[in-house]
Amino acid sequence: MGTDPATSGALSEESLVLRRHDRLRRTAPAVQHEVNNALMVLASNLELLGRHAAEGAPRRQLDRATEAMRRLDATVRGFLDAARRQAEDPAAVPPSAVAAQVAPLLRVALGARFGFDIETPETQPWPARLDRGRLDLALLALARDAAGRMTPGARIVASTENRPPAEVALRLTLPPGAEPAGDTAELLAEAASATDGRVERAEDGLALVWPRAP
Repeated sequence: MGTDPATSGALSEESLVLRRHDRLRRTAPAVQHEVNNALMVLASNLELLGRHAAEGAPRRQLDRATEAMRRLDATVRGFLDAARRQAEDPAAVPPSAVAAQVAPLLRVALGARFGFDIETPETQPWPARLDRGRLDLALLALARDAAGRMTPGARIVASTENRPPAEVALRLTLPPGAEPAGDTAELLAEAASATDGRVERAEDGLALVWPRAP
């Protein structure tokens, strides 16, 4: 006879997903520590090899290995930073800081045919009241959806702007095919509204706007 999940103590699918995420999130700092140690060993050995590498092919091979190590470091950090967050992670930070932290992961999600750029603001962006966990999730959903619809070479551009007297906006310039819809549009709206913000539509994309943090 089969066992009734309601009486056997079996976890529901939703509960199982939540517990799995929680355990992986708690493991992320240890994984980061291990990766940091491995990268330190790799970097120091590449540096030693660089002292003796001849010009030409050996030097080019060493430079490619060093660049690959840097990309690996950025990608792993982006993934683990996102993985270790609580589902809700409110904070007072500039939106550009959150976008920069998750950017390596977004570039992986987009793939080699597309790009994700962050424009450097002319003035220091203000901190905003936002939920980093929700914003990470929304941007990742946007990138994954866009990767299946944009034309090769297209790029998503993020920029932060201060809006006196008391608002901060994360502007997302979206090429054709990257416009959010369905669940992704809902996630972006929630990333803004969770901390009293809003989403504004524009001809070239959208903006998530939050109150400036005190």
